[in-house]
Amino acid sequence: MKRIISMILSFIFLSSLVFTVSCAEEEEVFDMDFRSEYKVTLEGLTFKWGTGWLTQFYPNEGFSLVGDNMRAHYRKIEEDLGCKIEILAWEDGGRRILQDVAAGMKTIDLCDSHATNAGIELYKAGVLAALEDIPNINGYDEKYGPMRFRQYGIFDGKLYGLYQYLWDFPPEFAGLMTFNVDLLSSLGLPLPYEYVENGTWTWANYKDYLISIDSAAQNAGYDKSFVPHTAQGHARDVFSWMFMNGCEVVEKDAGGNYVFGLDTPAGIAALDYLNDLAKLDLYLENGTDAFIKDQNAAIMTSESYFATHFNEGNETGYLPGQPWIYGVVNYPYGPDGDENCVSGFVHKGRRLNWVNAYSGNELSDIGIFLDRLFEPIDEEGGWKSSLSYSVFHDERDYDAYLKILENVNYNHDLSMGVDTYSKLEEAFVRAATGRRTGAEAFDAIRSVAKEAMNNVTWVYEDLVD
Repeated sequence: MKRIISMILSFIFLSSLVFTVSCAEEEEVFDMDFRSEYKVTLEGLTFKWGTGWLTQFYPNEGFSLVGDNMRAHYRKIEEDLGCKIEILAWEDGGRRILQDVAAGMKTIDLCDSHATNAGIELYKAGVLAALEDIPNINGYDEKYGPMRFRQYGIFDGKLYGLYQYLWDFPPEFAGLMTFNVDLLSSLGLPLPYEYVENGTWTWANYKDYLISIDSAAQNAGYDKSFVPHTAQGHARDVFSWMFMNGCEVVEKDAGGNYVFGLDTPAGIAALDYLNDLAKLDLYLENGTDAFIKDQNAAIMTSESYFATHFNEGNETGYLPGQPWIYGVVNYPYGPDGDENCVSGFVHKGRRLNWVNAYSGNELSDIGIFLDRLFEPIDEEGGWKSSLSYSVFHDERDYDAYLKILENVNYNHDLSMGVDTYSKLEEAFVRAATGRRTGAEAFDAIRSVAKEAMNNVTWVYEDLVD
């Protein structure tokens, strides 16, 4: 072990030794002040961190304030611990790591990747280190991300995934609604904020709102390609709408058994509601460009990173890079939902960081490094200050984002299996786009969903609680 721990011990006696002697007992009293100072170094060690998103982990100097804070953070770690940090362009997967390990070569210590691309692959190959097995870190510390965001890093009851929670990466989830403030204001229409504040942000009112947007846009000269509401993709969006009607993907029945929770009248109602909007051409899958680049849609539902990120080299593809004002809001709620429902959910595509147990560095040293690496990069809270001061335009946007984040749903798409979930998505999209009813969609996938319930070990509830 190259790690050096130097210990300086000083013992100061504050009083003399006192003996009390009697015929029955003898008492010895020692008063001692014990002080110790530790200096931990990782002198001579190099830690390699591989990522498919290099400019996010090591942005060019001057790109953003938080990016510069990240660069300074790395240099400070190197200075304090005597180690070197190499941030490398890497694939979003585990193939290169497996090849290195098989060849007996030293490879990266930390891999930033999606769970399905690297996490599961490396776990099955026995290459990952569970956080419980890494000395010098507490894997359940909040600085490594909320548990709901790391659920996809749990395999067979052990936690493996880390999230850089307090940096310049706002936690990402599916199911955020954004709206074009400038466009809606130019049409003389109220903003969604008003409905939320009045307690009238409901499905019935939302349908009327979209109709009014469509009518005002036509009167203002927009052509037929304009759509009031564009979705990034129906396949994920349908789940958010179900959540807003009080649904959960997995529930417990009266006997304590896990059952498919979407197959209810509330789940059917959500699909039929979207079916109705689609038939009126109010809600279409026109993608993010229609809203962000073309400004040919008033409202967009998508993954949250379109509203919170501004990736270097692709600023125009994200809302913070636009010259116009946008807002953020939770989806409206259905008749079986209420103001406490949230539309956001964490899915299997969320990125996590995975520790490679065969990098050449000892796990105890990697633990020291990780504990320092994922410390907050500034006193204002990293991404929180970035969102509240330099990304969002309105305090209500920040409040809406935090509400969704703190109550975000979990959709079990990884634990239910890729094949099962793709069948669910296909059936739901057919209903949401007007090609079948909600009841028909559930009839088509009921047996598949029931089988998935029998094959899954449910660990989510216990770990989060």
